Amino acid sequence: MLFLLLLALGIAIFGLTAYLMSWPLVATQMRDHHAQDRPLLGKTPFSPSAFGWFLRLAWRGSPDQALRFLAMPGSVAAWSIAIGGACALVLLLLRISGVLR
Repeated sequence: MLFLLLLALGIAIFGLTAYLMSWPLVATQMRDHHAQDRPLLGKTPFSPSAFGWFLRLAWRGSPDQALRFLAMPGSVAAWSIAIGGACALVLLLLRISGVLR
């Protein structure tokens, strides 16, 4: 049980680290080459619009190959945060409810 919880938290932390490294690269690429789309990301990396932009894979509609190359790790990271966090929460709730010992 503890191993699974730590694994889920590790996946979420991996995602957070990768997300924090890729977000500034994507924001800079959009600022320099796609100024009209830059507001879609919001002002901070933790804005819900930026996180949703990566989860929705909205960058796939762009013809810019450099943006697609930079945004792919950010999307993998965002999904890692979501899946790792959800798994950790489910395991914690199962532990609290007494289903898992």
